[in-house]
Amino acid sequence: MRLIKKKADIDYQETMHFFKNRADKFREDNPYSVTMYQDHNKKLVDERNEWEIRKLKPMLRLDETSRILDVACGIGRWADGILEPVEEYCGIDFSGDLISIAKKRNQRENFFFYESAVTDLEQTLQTHHKGNYNVILLIGILMYINDADLRELFCQLERKSAEHVRICVREPIGLQDRLTLKDFYSEELQDRYHAIYRTRDEIVDFFQDTILKQGFCMEQEGFLFEEAGLNNRKETAQYYFLLTR
Repeated sequence: MRLIKKKADIDYQETMHFFKNRADKFREDNPYSVTMYQDHNKKLVDERNEWEIRKLKPMLRLDETSRILDVACGIGRWADGILEPVEEYCGIDFSGDLISIAKKRNQRENFFFYESAVTDLEQTLQTHHKGNYNVILLIGILMYINDADLRELFCQLERKSAEHVRICVREPIGLQDRLTLKDFYSEELQDRYHAIYRTRDEIVDFFQDTILKQGFCMEQEGFLFEEAGLNNRKETAQYYFLLTR
């Protein structure tokens, strides 16, 4: 089902099942396709990953004092891209199957991976005696979160943010209208898919209702890919925001 403009919640259990199936398709020769979805186009996966890391990572200003929280880390794709010495990296994901893969792939002593729903993020970090973070990544996660929980996520992130913090959001947006896929069968993925593609303005509204009221500002935004060939969708495109405090 494709819903245009109309607001509707997606089923988290169905999404969990989808990512369990994705984890089962993990291959060492094309690892990032698990969450980037181009199972039969490794070249496109590699090009998109390289472009994203090269464009967004400098905005994070990583150094030895960086404490990084990667929300919806998947198999640790961004962890792989962080080669600089940092104080800590912490990746969370609601898929235990993806977290298991991430732990096996990356065993640096100051890199941690935990299974957690985004609505339980604050409690999960407290359980593992984690402090606040000065770099936060939200890479392709908002589309899997219903509106009410998205507000809660940003409120929790603000409470887990250091006094000075940089938040990088990278998200596929609806170019014209909000698009919701519910129980939509994807021939490309050979599975049923659930996601919410919000417009740029809708996402900014969430910022304004939450973290922009807590001293954050929107420092930078724009389309991620400059090369047309890296974005092969007509209704959506990858977009990024950098929010700082």
